[in-house]
Amino acid sequence: MRLAPRRSVLILVGFGAILAAALGAWVWGRISGPLVLDAPQPRIVADPRDSLPAVPASTVEARVTYNLRTALDSLEAVVPRTYGGIDEKLAVPGNTRASFAYAVSRSPFRVHVDGQTLRLTADIEYEGRVWYRPPVGPELSAGCGVGDAPRPRVRVTLVSTARLTPEWRLRTVTRVLRLEPYGDGARDRCRLTVLRIDVTDHVLVATRRMLEHNLEKFDQAVARWPVRPKFVKLWAQIQRPIRLTDGMYMEINPYAARLGSVGAVGDTVMATLQLVATPRVVTGARPDDSRPLPPLGALGSTGGGAHVVIEGTCTYPVATALLRRALVGRGIVQSGRRIRIRDVQLSGIGGGRVALGVLLDGRARGMLYFTGTPSLDAVNHQVGMPDLDYDVGTAQMLVDSFAWLRGVDIRDFLRSRARLPDSAAIGRLRGLAECGINRTLAPGVVLGGRIHDARATSVRATTRDVRVRAVADAEFRLSIDRAPAYPKLPTRSQAETSR
Repeated sequence: MRLAPRRSVLILVGFGAILAAALGAWVWGRISGPLVLDAPQPRIVADPRDSLPAVPASTVEARVTYNLRTALDSLEAVVPRTYGGIDEKLAVPGNTRASFAYAVSRSPFRVHVDGQTLRLTADIEYEGRVWYRPPVGPELSAGCGVGDAPRPRVRVTLVSTARLTPEWRLRTVTRVLRLEPYGDGARDRCRLTVLRIDVTDHVLVATRRMLEHNLEKFDQAVARWPVRPKFVKLWAQIQRPIRLTDGMYMEINPYAARLGSVGAVGDTVMATLQLVATPRVVTGARPDDSRPLPPLGALGSTGGGAHVVIEGTCTYPVATALLRRALVGRGIVQSGRRIRIRDVQLSGIGGGRVALGVLLDGRARGMLYFTGTPSLDAVNHQVGMPDLDYDVGTAQMLVDSFAWLRGVDIRDFLRSRARLPDSAAIGRLRGLAECGINRTLAPGVVLGGRIHDARATSVRATTRDVRVRAVADAEFRLSIDRAPAYPKLPTRSQAETSR
C-alpha cells in the first residue's frame, strides 16, 4: 500500500526534526557543557651535565702558630750544657811542655725570631788550668775561674733558618754566627801570663768545633723527620665536609697552598698559610671529594677575600606546594569561557626543563601540561619560567578537539604567576652555613668567619629538583696551633747509651 505524498513528507520532516534536535543537543553539550581533558604526560629525557658558570677562587688565610719550645728542647738536647773536664789534660799546639784543661757550663738558649730565622744566644762560663814542665824543676800549674774566683764568660749566638720545601719537608741550616768573650777585660780572658798561655782561645776553638758537630747532627735529624705525613693529615682534616644539618654540608675545597709571611711574638712563631679554595654549601648526600696535598708554592696573587657557593635545592613537592598557594582557585577567562585552576603539580622532565601539570575545573575539566625552563629573575629574587608553553602532547590534543583552549590567556597567566622565591632554595642555607663555619675541625684546628648576604646567580632544573646557585661574600679564618713540631732528639746520655 503506498503512502500518500503528503503523509510521506510529514514523516520525513518529523525525522529530520528529531535528527536536528539530537545534533543540536550534542553541539550544545559540546559548547555549553564541561569538556573532559586527558592530555598525555610530557616525555622525560636525560639530565644534561652541570654547566653552571665557575666561581672565582677564594683565598682562605690560615694562621699557623707554633711554640718554639719543642725546637729549643731539641737544641738543648743536642748541645750539651756542660762539657770538658778540669782534670783532662790536653796538649797545647806548638808547645810540647805545656798542657791545659777546661770545664764549660752553658746557660739555656734564648730565642729571637726574625722571619724564618731563629737566633739563639747562650752564655758560657768556664774554668781553665795550665800545666808546664820546665827543663829543670817541678811541673808548674796555674788556673783561672777556679774555686771562688769569677769564671771567664763567652757569649755564643747561633742562627737556624728553617724552610718548608715544595714537597712539605722541613729543612734547617744551623750555624754558629758569633762566639766571643764578653769583653777584653781580665774577667773574661783566661790569660796565664806566667806561663804565657791564653786558655780563652783554646776554649773558643774547642767550643766552636763541638757546636758545629752537634748542629750538623741536628740539621740531619730534622731532615729525616716525617713532616709531610703530618701535613697530609692536616690537609685531610681541612677537606672534610662540615655537616650543617641532615643532608646539608659545607666544604672548604682547598686545592692549592702557599706560604706567606712569617713573624713571631716571644717564642711563638706565626706563619700565614694561604689556601686557594672553592668553598660551597651543598644539599644531598655527604660529598666525598678529596684532593691530595698539593706542592707548597710561594705567595701569589689570587685576589682577596672569599666567596661561598651555596647550592640550594628545592624539591618538586616543596615547589608544588608553593605554586599551589599562588595558583589554586584562580579563575581565568579563556576565549570567553571561564575556567578555574583546581590543582597544579611541578615535575622535572630532564634537559633542564620542568613540566607544570594544571588540573582545570569549570567549562573544561581535566589535566593540561605546560613545559618550560626555569630562569632566574635577579631583580625580584624569583625563579620563573618565561618560556612556559603548552607541551607538545597537550597542544596536539587541543588542536584535535578543544582549539579554543589554545589561546594565550591561560599561558600568559601561568607565566606571570608560576614563580618561586629564590629563598625557597637558599634562604635557610646561609644561616646554617654561618653557624657551621665557626667550629673546631680537629684538635688544634679552628675554623671561624662570617658569611654575608647570598646573591642567587643561576638556576638549573633536574629530574629530581630545582637547584639554585648563589654566591656569598665571606670571611674565613683558619687557626692552626698544633703545627708539625721539630723532632725530639735524644739527650747526650741517651745517645751515648745507644752506642
